[in-house]
Amino acid sequence: MQLSNYLRFETDNQHYLYHGLTGNIIHIDKEAMDFIDFFETNGEREGDSYTLYDEKLKDQVLESYQSIVTEFSELEILTIDRNENVGRFSQTPGAPLNTENMPVKTLVFHLVNECNLRCTYCYADGGEYGAPQKYMSQQTAKQAVDYLLEHSYNEKSVTIVLFGGEPFLNWDVLRFIVEYSSEEAEKRGKKVTYSLTTNGTLLSQKKVEFLNKYSVGVSVSMDGSEEYHDRNRPFAGGQGSYQTVNKNVSRLIESERTAPVGTRVTVAKGFEEIEASLKHLLSKGFYEVGFAPVTESNMSLALNDVDLQKLLDQFEEISDVYVKHAIQNEYLGFSNLTNLLRELHNGENKAYGCGAGLGFFAVSPEGNLYLCHRFNEDDRFKMGDIYKGVNRKKQKQMLEELHVDNKVSCKTCSLKHICSGGCYYEAMERQGDFRKPNAHYCNWMHDWITIGLKAYVRIAEQNPGFLEAIAGDKVRCSTS
Repeated sequence: MQLSNYLRFETDNQHYLYHGLTGNIIHIDKEAMDFIDFFETNGEREGDSYTLYDEKLKDQVLESYQSIVTEFSELEILTIDRNENVGRFSQTPGAPLNTENMPVKTLVFHLVNECNLRCTYCYADGGEYGAPQKYMSQQTAKQAVDYLLEHSYNEKSVTIVLFGGEPFLNWDVLRFIVEYSSEEAEKRGKKVTYSLTTNGTLLSQKKVEFLNKYSVGVSVSMDGSEEYHDRNRPFAGGQGSYQTVNKNVSRLIESERTAPVGTRVTVAKGFEEIEASLKHLLSKGFYEVGFAPVTESNMSLALNDVDLQKLLDQFEEISDVYVKHAIQNEYLGFSNLTNLLRELHNGENKAYGCGAGLGFFAVSPEGNLYLCHRFNEDDRFKMGDIYKGVNRKKQKQMLEELHVDNKVSCKTCSLKHICSGGCYYEAMERQGDFRKPNAHYCNWMHDWITIGLKAYVRIAEQNPGFLEAIAGDKVRCSTS
């Protein structure tokens, strides 16, 4: 008898249980709490699951908690016999059995392996990805667009992400990609969604008008106050970039935008107060702000346990403010919580940490395809090219290896279908193996999800329409 993959939490003196396999969030009374306590006292723990092996204890449970057993069994939280098949709602999607005709739905275009900034924490070595500076040619760009449109097969919508280095360093090809793909997609009855990640230093009026014309979603990398931003994101010559970015961002935000503008803050050691950064950036007119811990393994930049706890504490404070706004039907653009609430509301059921290698690939300036944008120019993660296509044998093997059920510590985790082991690049950086879960974030993720669950039930009880509204909204922060 097993009580599986669950997380208990409390808010406003009420007790709840989140079941990670089904996504159910259940308000529990004292009898249910006693039932769970019995399992936790007498059962054998494995991750976030508890199993009773003793037949006498099983009989005691069936006799003493009959109504709870029935309810939890129907909700697929409890299995009476460990060998019984789990219900259809709690099943993790399997690895694709056949990748031959798997559509490509998103391509990240590395327009240039070069950047005009020298960010202290850059994982791409100044935009070069450990390779010589390269610019994508118009011919390669055309073939990459054709490849995406052709190999998206029957998909009616595809996504093009304009990326670098700094993508505006290859402005003519960037413009060509958008114009050409728009025309070709229309001929094929498809729609292209565009997003772009930029450091904001090259956003001229001409470029802003172009982005607006084609409804390109923009994510600007900006780290908060001028002092903090300039410390982490200087120009190649060493001077600060804040004033230039701030001027250009104002031009972008004040224009007739057809898509909102978000920003992403990289959180490195010595980070400034998160709430202050959030307020500062929202005051600039950004629709929402996302915060991401640095992935650099260099301990002078990476966050240690003390730093991560400090970050979590500040996330919790902002989440409380977010809830108060949400109850009043106001949106506070803290995208970390928005994205988590959306996943909880939609009952996310993921077998993979992200879409890398499924329908998502990155294309290098030379036309090579990589597992994702962070593995650009790394031959270990080359998945083919736009000329011969995806190496389907390698794709199938990687998807089998990356499946969450092949990560032992994830199998019994309550976050299995939300986290799914996390980012492959981060695992490579920290664990030395892209197939392993991000163990250094496990406890942090548990605590962050708990904060999100508390926020969710508070909003659900007082303004459920807010959750419906954000659940139907698209994630606005693009690739970074």
